[in-house]
Amino acid sequence: MAVQGDSVFEQLESIIKTQSELIQSISEKLQQIESIGGGGGGGNATISDYESNKDYERNTLVVDVNTETVYRVLRAYKSKTVEQDCIDGNLKLVGFESQIVTFNGNPTQSQINVLPEDALVAIYSASDAPYQPNSLE
Repeated sequence: MAVQGDSVFEQLESIIKTQSELIQSISEKLQQIESIGGGGGGGNATISDYESNKDYERNTLVVDVNTETVYRVLRAYKSKTVEQDCIDGNLKLVGFESQIVTFNGNPTQSQINVLPEDALVAIYSASDAPYQPNSLE
């Protein structure tokens, strides 16, 4: 009967060892997922509305609420304005809500300078004559 008792302990030891190896494997996979997702080596990006006079951390994503334009913070700094922060090299353009960027009034040169090279800037005036397409009759 001692043989059976030893067999039960051996089986139990084998089960515990297998579970321990499985837990270790799961732990390693979770660490890999965390490092891919930004947990190791770089920063966990967040997104928030841009605010002047605020301390920002590197890799924070901020949205200019007037234009729905997204910027990435390149280094830790205290914000001034979106335009000045872009000129100073603290913000990098990430993207737009759409292909159309709107401004409250005529854009400044600094606002235009932070747009991608292939962006189209059109200024519309309510006094402009409406577009009339040619008819193809």
